[in-house]
Amino acid sequence: MGGYVANPLIIKKYIKIPPRRLISGFLHINVINHSDNDDKKDAYQWYRDELVAGDEVAEWHGAQPWIGQAESTFDEATERDNKFLSFGDYDCLLYWVAGGMSIQTPLYTGSPASTAYLNANSYPDNTAGVWYTGIDDYCQNFVKYDLISRMNNGYGHAALMGNELYQGTSAITKNEFRSDEAGVSGHDSTATPPDYDTTGGEAPNTHGGNFKKHITSCGSHSTSATTGDGDIDLSTANENTFFPPVQSVKVYGIHRLNIVSQTNGATVLYSISPTSTPAGYHLTDFWNLVIEIRMKGYEDGWDDDGSPRQADKEFFESRTNLFFQPFGETGNLSISDSEHTS
Repeated sequence: MGGYVANPLIIKKYIKIPPRRLISGFLHINVINHSDNDDKKDAYQWYRDELVAGDEVAEWHGAQPWIGQAESTFDEATERDNKFLSFGDYDCLLYWVAGGMSIQTPLYTGSPASTAYLNANSYPDNTAGVWYTGIDDYCQNFVKYDLISRMNNGYGHAALMGNELYQGTSAITKNEFRSDEAGVSGHDSTATPPDYDTTGGEAPNTHGGNFKKHITSCGSHSTSATTGDGDIDLSTANENTFFPPVQSVKVYGIHRLNIVSQTNGATVLYSISPTSTPAGYHLTDFWNLVIEIRMKGYEDGWDDDGSPRQADKEFFESRTNLFFQPFGETGNLSISDSEHTS
């Protein structure tokens, strides 16, 4: 059976920050697949039970991670039936975020058009002093982010099943750009690092380049007989078959910019002035730090026509919490679920 990989469902948070202020700090992201529903089965167990009952709903059954597989291809999630362990479907990520954004006045090409010129050349809007033959915006996003750690209970599906039929494990890449020596070096830290010559006794720290780590989960687990009769030992790989909801994370800076245009059929003119028609704008007193959390999901009403998909529903209702601890050249921050516009 086939299936599709939907573009993720995106949750965004916006933090208003003054320009040219260097900040850095920890970003905590907690996502869990439940909403006061502790009496619900975890996602993997629920999915198997629904298939056993014959409820193969096309919209979600056809999407990654289930990819249209039949129930017989999925192994039993051991020791979980009727234990209502939806709390185990969480994903917790810790990032280090640093940088900021520089904002400056755009560069204009030529002189602003006059009302006489605009009228003589049959432009729709004749507002003087705001229309140019070109506008170049050199504002720059300097934000960088690095995954420090990630913890969930969903990295053991392949260990349980012995195959890759279940595609619920979405790794997040961590980049490390290393030199091949201490101190000043001309080594290309973006190059693909060579393989270690273990037989030749090479020291690993003499290899430079971009070392990529694809992080599914980190951490250790300890269990005890006093934690409950049904305690599952999550230090065992194939017990980690829960459902981490996060597919990826992006962190970046944006600013309020709208370059509008008009034409007389021959030459296009551009404006960022709020007095032009249509109205443009370019705000220079703040920018938005955007935290973009990409969630696994599916397209409601999927019809298997082979076209690209955009998820419009989560597999399971979730709760998302963020905590940002910035330090640096400003404490003037404002957080919102929508983009700051003023």
